[in-house]
Amino acid sequence: MSLEIKTIFNLSLICLFALCGQVRTEDLNGTTTVTPESIDKDDLANVINNVGYKIMTNMMSAEIDKNIIISPVGIAGLLAMTLLGTVGKSYDELAETLGFSQDIIMNRQHHENFGNLLKSLNSNDTTTKTMYADALFIDSKSKLREAFRTYLKTVYEGEARTVDFSDRDTVKMEINEWVSNHTNGKISDFLKEPLRGDTKTVLMSALYFSGKWKSPFFQEYTMKFPFKKSNGVVLTDLMMNMGHFDSIYSVEDDVHMVAIPYNDGTTLYALKPRKPHKQNLTELMNNLNYTKIDNLINKMQSRKLIIRFPKMDLNFSANLEDPLKALGIQSIFIPGKANFALMIDSTNALNKTENELIARINYSKDLDLNLKNIIDDLPNPGVYVDSILHDVRITIDEYGTEAVAATLGILGRSAEMFYADSPFYMFIRNDKTKLVTFSAVIFDPTC
Repeated sequence: MSLEIKTIFNLSLICLFALCGQVRTEDLNGTTTVTPESIDKDDLANVINNVGYKIMTNMMSAEIDKNIIISPVGIAGLLAMTLLGTVGKSYDELAETLGFSQDIIMNRQHHENFGNLLKSLNSNDTTTKTMYADALFIDSKSKLREAFRTYLKTVYEGEARTVDFSDRDTVKMEINEWVSNHTNGKISDFLKEPLRGDTKTVLMSALYFSGKWKSPFFQEYTMKFPFKKSNGVVLTDLMMNMGHFDSIYSVEDDVHMVAIPYNDGTTLYALKPRKPHKQNLTELMNNLNYTKIDNLINKMQSRKLIIRFPKMDLNFSANLEDPLKALGIQSIFIPGKANFALMIDSTNALNKTENELIARINYSKDLDLNLKNIIDDLPNPGVYVDSILHDVRITIDEYGTEAVAATLGILGRSAEMFYADSPFYMFIRNDKTKLVTFSAVIFDPTC
């Protein structure tokens, strides 16, 4: 029996900290480009995937020729949770970056559509599994708006927990326990150090994936090959597979891409420059975007292929503050400008009118056109984002097969080749939702 197991674990975390007293929102200089007023449900995944691709290319410009691994869905899910609780400039920047509407009421449908896509990721019907979860930890001294808590649970199935952040070690233990439970025990030490005692809210998302190839690799043909880095050569184990695979060799886009399916409708796509000696991976990525890649996927054809792909066991951690700032999400990181008025109630006694108004955002079908202006005037609770932590761990292995001879005989010498023996970009896409769950640029598979 042949078996290949691929496991990836992602954890994203946003920490909100408090200022002393209450503040009002101040607009930053510059204008905001208005996003489309509605997003077709079928196009929403493409919008989210483009956000992930932009984050990847921004990180590549800062981390030159280094491995980068992210979960576009995990990041987008966390930003969508954050968007639910923001108003003013904070809301505008998040909505624009996510490709959502500037209109609060129209965004309700976008949230519900995205929430349904995330729920569709969770499947235990096959040996390949994808599990998404999110949560909010709020300080016991802060007051989470009940309408936010309810909508978070309804739309994103997110849980809200009350903790005492002044008890730093206990909170660290609780968060690490939540992470471990939602990554199948593979990430048990996400927080190495306790959070600051003045933390007010932590938003988290976790994504776990474990899968078996539809057509397993051949263990006995795994061997050391040179992997040509941008500044040298390293020896790495390259697995081998043969058979009919969807692929495309595009002269127009200077890209060679192959699809390697799992047994549940999830697919790993790997692409590299058509002529690596003339164009490096960074140049190729800057010339592409996710929409172009999606169009290339739609043009793929089944071909006889010999595939060489590296075995990898990689960890990646990053603070996403700078990449997100480069995309235009800035005010949530600035004390006095961040505004989470729809998430946290800063008053001692909840104003009934405010509460009813917030509830209407979530559930009413008959709303005032000036609602956004009214919402923007809610008291700012004075919290801001200190950091956005992202942790991804990926393992790609293969085990033996007993069907080598028959497969080799079918292919003969007519097969094309896809060798991932130089820097390449790969991503895993859930074919049911079209969401890219994980993506990576690999400049050195041995790191």
